[in-house]
Amino acid sequence: MSLNQISKVYATALLELAQETNSLESTEEELSALVDVFFSDDTIRHYFLSPLVDPSEKEQTAAKSVQGKASEIVANFITLVVRKNRFLYLKDILEDYRSGVDRLKNRSSLRIVSKDSLGKEAVDRITKSIASKFGREIRVTEQMDPNLIGGFKIYIDDFLIDASIRAKLAGTREALLQKKIPVGAFE
Repeated sequence: MSLNQISKVYATALLELAQETNSLESTEEELSALVDVFFSDDTIRHYFLSPLVDPSEKEQTAAKSVQGKASEIVANFITLVVRKNRFLYLKDILEDYRSGVDRLKNRSSLRIVSKDSLGKEAVDRITKSIASKFGREIRVTEQMDPNLIGGFKIYIDDFLIDASIRAKLAGTREALLQKKIPVGAFE
């Protein structure tokens, strides 16, 4: 099974469980919070990824760490993921789960990538414009990329709107390369 399929299978199973118990959003919030905790601390992440730690010990640790902090569905899911040695895929599972919730709720995911924060007004304007074009509710996340020279990139579902300076320069370069300058034009 490919890496992409692993996360989709687990996300789909969790999505079905959450849908049955009418807890799509709360399950997403809990899973997101736990993934943040597990992957923000190097010690925790290395513990669960280490081949030197006994798998049953990892499972017991996972069960104890989420007990009382998450719903039964999320707690059991985290324990299962650790038991099946799929801890590494938790971030991907979360993303696939979010995509599934978005599909069920007829919502689109919008990610705005820029060098610096665009500010609330600009993000709101972009969000309203995209929401009216797609006719859907929009979930917005903003991400900073210091490698961008300027401008921004917008990722919405499977679309990319690249309004970065780098893309504009590349377009200009390509246009100039496509122009044929006749021989002897500068003589």
